[in-house]
Amino acid sequence: MAILRQHLRRESGALAGWSLALAALVVLQTSLYRALAAGTIAGQLRTALHGLPPQLVQFVGGGLDLFSVNGWLAAIDLSGWITLSAGIWLALAAVSVVAADVDHGTLEFMLALPVQRGRLLMERSLSLLLQLVLLYSVIYLAALAGLALVGEHWNAMRFAEAMGFVLLDQVALAGTLVLVSLFFRDQTYALLATVAAAAVFIFIPVFVEPNSSLGFIRHLTPFDYAAAGGLMLHGTYPAGQIVLSAVWAVLAFLCAWAVFARQEV
Repeated sequence: MAILRQHLRRESGALAGWSLALAALVVLQTSLYRALAAGTIAGQLRTALHGLPPQLVQFVGGGLDLFSVNGWLAAIDLSGWITLSAGIWLALAAVSVVAADVDHGTLEFMLALPVQRGRLLMERSLSLLLQLVLLYSVIYLAALAGLALVGEHWNAMRFAEAMGFVLLDQVALAGTLVLVSLFFRDQTYALLATVAAAAVFIFIPVFVEPNSSLGFIRHLTPFDYAAAGGLMLHGTYPAGQIVLSAVWAVLAFLCAWAVFARQEV
């Protein structure tokens, strides 16, 4: 596991910076619950929500019940800016798995050592997934800290389950982004491609209406904010989405392994 440890050390600074930034954002958003959703301006918030474009409403949880603690957590911390920000970080981190070393000319040197290609990709991918788990652990603890600051009670176990479901979505995205990055030898192009891919998958549930002629596309992406919201609000487990995300993640990493094994460098 030397490759995994080396990659974790190399990426620890970026992970710490993103973790602190997202933790601060989550604490701020979560602690606003009492003032906005449960406070005297709750009526004004309801009116404002009705006047928002449907895409923006979908972006913050698809019209979830923002006036309960669980609904607020689902809309604020399991979708919207947090999911998008984590996806952007993931796009940056996916490029560092292999594409950055190809661009810098260091991959050929590393493969000249007694290191198999499969082992290199596997350990660096495991490092990426471990970083992702750490990032979402920080988000989870920051959300609970935000609620504690305003003296609110919550269902910590259900929130952990919903967070785990969103984390599984991000694992599926991670495999996809690693696969995309392998098709580029230039780090800049790889980064542009992974960021674009992350945005497409995250925004599909936002811009594609469930009952439209393109509604089937929503079933081709692991991201569906309403599924996490249903788990938070009603305890309904999105079994289909969980299976889709798990299968997607396995296939994406297997495809990445197959592509990397056949590349020249």
